[in-house]
Amino acid sequence: MVNEKVIRDCFICGSKTEVIFSTTWVLPGLKPREIGFSICPDCGSVCQSPTVSFNEMMMFYSSMAVYTNPGRQERPSDAKIRDLDEQIQFIKRGIGTLPDSVLQIGSSDGYTLSRFRDAGVQRVIGVEPGNASVEIAKRVYDIDCIHSSAEAFQVNESFDLILLTHVLEHLYQPQQTLAKCRALHDETKEGFIYVEVPLMANPKSLCPGFFSFEHINYYTKENLLRSLTDAGYSPVSVVEHFNSNLSPIIGVLASSKAQQHYDHFFPEVQKNTKILKDYRTKEVEYWQGCLDSINPELEKSERIFLWGAGIHTSQIVANTDLLQQWHIAGLTDTSSLKWGLRQGDWICQAPDSIQWQAGDTVIISSYASEKEIYDALDWLRAKGVNTLRLHNVDDTKAH
Repeated sequence: MVNEKVIRDCFICGSKTEVIFSTTWVLPGLKPREIGFSICPDCGSVCQSPTVSFNEMMMFYSSMAVYTNPGRQERPSDAKIRDLDEQIQFIKRGIGTLPDSVLQIGSSDGYTLSRFRDAGVQRVIGVEPGNASVEIAKRVYDIDCIHSSAEAFQVNESFDLILLTHVLEHLYQPQQTLAKCRALHDETKEGFIYVEVPLMANPKSLCPGFFSFEHINYYTKENLLRSLTDAGYSPVSVVEHFNSNLSPIIGVLASSKAQQHYDHFFPEVQKNTKILKDYRTKEVEYWQGCLDSINPELEKSERIFLWGAGIHTSQIVANTDLLQQWHIAGLTDTSSLKWGLRQGDWICQAPDSIQWQAGDTVIISSYASEKEIYDALDWLRAKGVNTLRLHNVDDTKAH
């Protein structure tokens, strides 16, 4: 595999970007890579750069990314159910009624589309690059998906409503995808799009790992509204939440019909540069503090294992002195997609392939699913294995 270092231009205006900080990440399936976060000196938008190539990222999504948690037997979390209740009502209020047809780009496990169908939408279809998610959508919810990416999908029909919930932050060329969506509304009297993304807000509002591998674009209210307007949409409703999820989110409903609710957008260069720098300081202090808090337990360990082949393992390695202080005996994960995958010096193993011994310790690296994983590891604790939560977060807010 060729490990390419990709330098990105601004995803909104196309200007050259300037790196604010970068670190070496030990990524699943890749050699150690420089991952950085940069700002556009013209509009102030923040993106991941340097990053990996599009093909490498697509490989990650198709074979490694898992957005369903085995601890829930493929069912939605309480937070996701709650958020869909609100999302459907928000869209219904903004349009006046629910539409007849919905296309969701990045449909994940199909739960969202199943909820719109149950609410009365007659035609629903998804676009999803992940093999596991496509299979689950059909098996669990009877939702049909086009197995393709947001960049490559093709449809031969128009839709009243297009959903992109937590998708734009993943795309190398999000404006092209928005333009593609807008073209699907050309044959309708009025079409709508609903976009929801993480909101880059005050650093104190942002969770650990907010600037992550999978999120390569970062949105404020200002640049999200500009991106939709530049694509030919007119925003008609906006919602922001700061405390209901692990990190702030913003949702925008926009119409293909020209309206003038937002028509001036201002650069946010100084503000967003400060957010990046302040967050970086906070991030390093946070991860090292988490490790320092469990060091007394690690001192008593016979062997130390990391639980979770993925991004949070990358972040604990990048942001702490874990490897300088301790020998990590191995890496494990419940997802069979990750077994045999190299991450740094480790090959991910199936949990039941390890000869666990009393005195072993497992560090759970996940942030969003930490408690759920911890609760599922009673069988390890019964063997005398110490299972450590790194974050101790309220993950009832997680999807």
